[in-house]
Amino acid sequence: MEPEQMFLGIAVIIGCHSGMKAILHHRLKMAEIKAKSVQANDVGVQVAIDELRNEVRQLRDTTMRYDMSFDAALTRMEERVDRMETRSSYTTTANDPLARLRTEQ
Repeated sequence: MEPEQMFLGIAVIIGCHSGMKAILHHRLKMAEIKAKSVQANDVGVQVAIDELRNEVRQLRDTTMRYDMSFDAALTRMEERVDRMETRSSYTTTANDPLARLRTEQ
């Protein structure tokens, strides 16, 4: 083998080694970037899920408060109607002598 060919062979081997090293380094960096973006997306998704959970919790609390308020209002209305019916029947009985006789029988 002549010295020029040997020198050329060594240069090609060194060049291929450097080229392969650059390609592998580039692929490694790309994999790291992808991994970071996936992790960043995971964090973003987790934050969004937590916000939605808090929103659902707040909506549940609000609806429960409105439900309890509606139940309380309904109870007050029933009590008022009962009092009015009681007054009405007492007033009717007190003013109508025949109504008292009917209720006594």
